Amino acid sequence: MGHPEVQELIDYCVELEGNVVEKKIDDTYNKEEIYHQILKDIYESCDKTLEDDQLAERFKEIPRVDFKSAVVNLRKYMRNVSTLYGFTL
Repeated sequence: MGHPEVQELIDYCVELEGNVVEKKIDDTYNKEEIYHQILKDIYESCDKTLEDDQLAERFKEIPRVDFKSAVVNLRKYMRNVSTLYGFTL
């Protein structure tokens, strides 16, 4: 440990470790990916809600809620935004 080459190697390893940790933090907090995932989750939720409404209409087991036009319009808007900004839902 008393050799300067060993200390230089340890310093280099510590520097590399810092770079790896910074890179992981940058990857974790990529806002664009987070927003894309949120929009994708909302879009899939709209699809699921519309499917549930169709089942409720067909089997008449649960009371229907009048939200269909709001969900359809939200889905259309999200499709337009995804086309505009070039990502897929």
